[in-house]
Amino acid sequence: MNDLKKQEKLIDLLTERALYGLNKENQQELEELTKVFPEWQDDETLALTTAAITLSVINADKEMPAHLKTKILAESERFFANQENNHKVLNFKSKTGQNNLAETEVAGNFDVRSPKTSFWNWAGWAVAAAACVALAINLWMTRTSPPPEVVNIPPQTTPTPTPISPTPTLPTPVFSLAQQREQFLASTSDIAKAVWTEANPKTQNNISGDVVWSNVQQKGFIRLRGLPVNDPDKETYQLWIFDAAQDPKTPIDGGVFNVGISGEVIVPIDPKIPVKKPTLVFNITKEKPGGVVVTKPEKIVAVTKTET
Repeated sequence: MNDLKKQEKLIDLLTERALYGLNKENQQELEELTKVFPEWQDDETLALTTAAITLSVINADKEMPAHLKTKILAESERFFANQENNHKVLNFKSKTGQNNLAETEVAGNFDVRSPKTSFWNWAGWAVAAAACVALAINLWMTRTSPPPEVVNIPPQTTPTPTPISPTPTLPTPVFSLAQQREQFLASTSDIAKAVWTEANPKTQNNISGDVVWSNVQQKGFIRLRGLPVNDPDKETYQLWIFDAAQDPKTPIDGGVFNVGISGEVIVPIDPKIPVKKPTLVFNITKEKPGGVVVTKPEKIVAVTKTET
């Protein structure tokens, strides 16, 4: 790299240092170049010019930090002292009566020569001026630009899913005992049937009705008319099923029931043990509340006979 390009690079680095600062690599390159051109080593032209422009756009309402103020004053005093010592020019008339700054004049015991303006000194000031103009524009734009608009974005919320209404469950139809009996008769093939009669004709209750039974399903119904209304707190009715495989003295308990209204009564048969060989003989007795395990003949109020 020739001297011209080196000096151009030096000025670029000095300008960049004054405006933005240098990274480690550029700072090292600047130090190498100032060794080649020592007259630029202590040059503060760009730094002081940048500081002056920066100060001109700072808000005067705010007091400058003390350490920055002290540093700027010290640098400015040193700069102007150097200028006075190195660039002292006496402007006086020569013997010929004309200002001749290019000549050497005697002033006391020292010579005063007018400094010669080199191209690179002029170029340095030109670059410094351009850099400072760029810095001033940048500072002005930064200072006068409106603050960024802050837009408050509402937080995203997950929409609450609309609850899906469950499919309505159709209520289970409730069938009366009469309807249950009719469905049983319509769906069962091994139905055996017997009819009720009064056990003691002297009571003259005119008991009637029937019994339907399926030994396969171990299920059946009794239907009665004329059975007197009972007081559940004092007595209850109990059904007995006679089985050919069972001792006749201990018929099978078919469940207890009460009669609350006059008229027809339908009761499901509820055998406590399986019926193996039904004889289609059923008895109804009147017992104490809750029923008994073994009944007595005098408790019988209704019996059946096989229907042919």
